[in-house]
Amino acid sequence: MAEERSEDRVGRLSAARRELLALWLAEEPSEATGSTPHADPATAEEHVLARVWREVLEVERIGVDDDYFALGGDSIHAIVIVARAREAGLHLTAQDLFEQRTVRALARLAVPVEETELPEAEAPDRADLPLGPMQQGMLYHSVGGSSAGAYVVQVTCRLVGDLDRDAFRAAWQEVVTATPALRACFRFAEGDEPRQVVVPDVVVPMVFTDWRPLSTEERTARLEEHLDADRERGFALSEAPLSRLAVFQEADDRHVCVWTHHHLILDGWSQQHVLRDVLDRYDALVRGERTTPPSRPSFAAYLDWLADQDPAADETYWRDRLAGFGAPTRVAGPGCVDGQVVAARRREATLRISEQATEKLGAFCREHGVTAGSVLTAGWGLLLAGHHSVDDVLFGVTVSGRPAELPGATEMVGLFINTLPLRLSCPADTTATRWLANTQHTMAELREHQHLPLSRVERAAGRGRSGGLFDSIVVVENFPTWVGDGSGSARLRVEEPAVLIDEGYPLVLEITPGATVLLRARYDPNRLDHARVHAALVALETYVDALVSDPTTTLAVLRTRMVERWQEHVDEGRRSSRERGEQRLRAARRRAETVTEPETTSGGDR
Repeated sequence: MAEERSEDRVGRLSAARRELLALWLAEEPSEATGSTPHADPATAEEHVLARVWREVLEVERIGVDDDYFALGGDSIHAIVIVARAREAGLHLTAQDLFEQRTVRALARLAVPVEETELPEAEAPDRADLPLGPMQQGMLYHSVGGSSAGAYVVQVTCRLVGDLDRDAFRAAWQEVVTATPALRACFRFAEGDEPRQVVVPDVVVPMVFTDWRPLSTEERTARLEEHLDADRERGFALSEAPLSRLAVFQEADDRHVCVWTHHHLILDGWSQQHVLRDVLDRYDALVRGERTTPPSRPSFAAYLDWLADQDPAADETYWRDRLAGFGAPTRVAGPGCVDGQVVAARRREATLRISEQATEKLGAFCREHGVTAGSVLTAGWGLLLAGHHSVDDVLFGVTVSGRPAELPGATEMVGLFINTLPLRLSCPADTTATRWLANTQHTMAELREHQHLPLSRVERAAGRGRSGGLFDSIVVVENFPTWVGDGSGSARLRVEEPAVLIDEGYPLVLEITPGATVLLRARYDPNRLDHARVHAALVALETYVDALVSDPTTTLAVLRTRMVERWQEHVDEGRRSSRERGEQRLRAARRRAETVTEPETTSGGDR
């Protein structure tokens, strides 16, 4: 059979899916690759890799000597490129991509493998399945002492347009029916291995409420009340579905949608798949099309792939990697059980790096062959090192968990992510650029061993669940954002998307790349105060600016700068907090002084 051209496949896509392809990675790649002269691919391997680069990086013309980072490549592009190259018969790793950086160099290094086909969709008889690595730990904490709202994810957005309620409900129901992960629940008993069970017939709960008579202030208050009650309601994990929807009408053409699900069934990448599928189905139903949605590659295929892996190499890696590490590098002091959620509502501190500073960071990354996520993740490690006055730090990082070796992994829906320890050495006399290159190599190496549950990593390090290895994690939100602010379907526009979640750690630093990098710290107010958390974000921004301004700066200089800046902002934040409190107190006293006491009348009650 003749090989199907990618242009033919694209031509069969719906308008919405063509939009999805156009938004596959929401970065505009640079059209120029510097002064390197253009050279067309010559060998078969070069042709394959150039085609993959064109598709993923969305660049029409790829030369074999064009630089990967100059074309706008980053860690998420790398995952997709490695996966598609594997499907086309060439084996390489993300680390190969970061180090070689050109099609010509990669073609020499790539190892031929048999071309693979996508796994079939979920078979009807695959109703009883094991748990993935992250699911194991998350289920353990969900049933072992965490609050009812533990790991409950709330996705909120505003839908602008004429909403057809029947079509919207039907679109969700069809996607739930076609997606096994959305019909999964969990069965567990003492002494037995927990299992996830896919229920064949599930109806997704959806309620519509009319808020049009309410004022803006009343709607805001009602939404907060709903989110709090909805989160505290939680889920009975043994009953499917572990998701529900609430839609609140604000105006004839405006609705607020709250999609609540348990984190056990979906990660952020999968959320985007589900939302995109729902919007596609909604458009089709409004047009009168009654075809069923296409089935995605099976999550069960990923679990089968995991079962075939030998964990010995991963256990050896983690045992060696964590050997000799001392006390955990904590941000909140002792007393944390990693992953256990004891308070359902966290607070946030945010900082947005300016567009100019973000462009400066991007230029630095392209020049030195590192990703923005690597730089900011490394910056958090350096912050911890300076704060604790140590050269050896450890904190958590979240990895995608989608194996490039498994065909179709990037298209699957389920919980793939994993949270693992990142140990960094911070020698004082090392230059920033050299250290960042070493850090990126360490992170790429970690991803080669990302499928071991955290509990087994802790055991390999000689620590049980009660102690834990870290109490802060860094999450780089670098999955493709297919449903973003201002996007949506042909008939509905999605605005103000937001996600509320508690991952069970005192502090979670979420990094969202874009035209301006957003730093968001979710923290436990019982363990950390806002001034300290916000000061940490400011110090991190300071580090990034110093790094890209002077790449030859040593870590010793950077650490000194950051510790001083952190403490300055902690003190400033606490002074501001006290001043605001004193101002409120003075205002309250003034109001009290202006109130006239009511006259009283003797002679009994009236």
